[in-house]
Amino acid sequence: MSKRLPKISAARIVLAVTALVVAYFLVGGAFNAIRSHQLREQEGQLRSEIDDLQERYRQLQALQQYLDADEYIEAVAREQLGLVRKGEIGIVAIPTEASPTPKPGEADPELWWDVLIRR
Repeated sequence: MSKRLPKISAARIVLAVTALVVAYFLVGGAFNAIRSHQLREQEGQLRSEIDDLQERYRQLQALQQYLDADEYIEAVAREQLGLVRKGEIGIVAIPTEASPTPKPGEADPELWWDVLIRR
């Protein structure tokens, strides 16, 4: 009892091979379309990040120019270092009472000249 396989015509073989090739290209095309969409989304995110970084860079350049300006350097010299220009008289106010040290988290006390200006 031998079983005979049904005869398959050449036309059916060509049709099956053609169907497999078409399916291969359709699946490949679908995967390429998905990958292309993912890459476009990633490109948009990267462009947005580049724009943000360029804006931050512009801000840092402006800050650097401000910090290099003579006006800023003079302000720091006067306010933080207590320096005065030649010919000016510097005044140092020494309190007669010790000022209390603020506790951590407590607001800084008002400056004496702020109190005088408001009165």
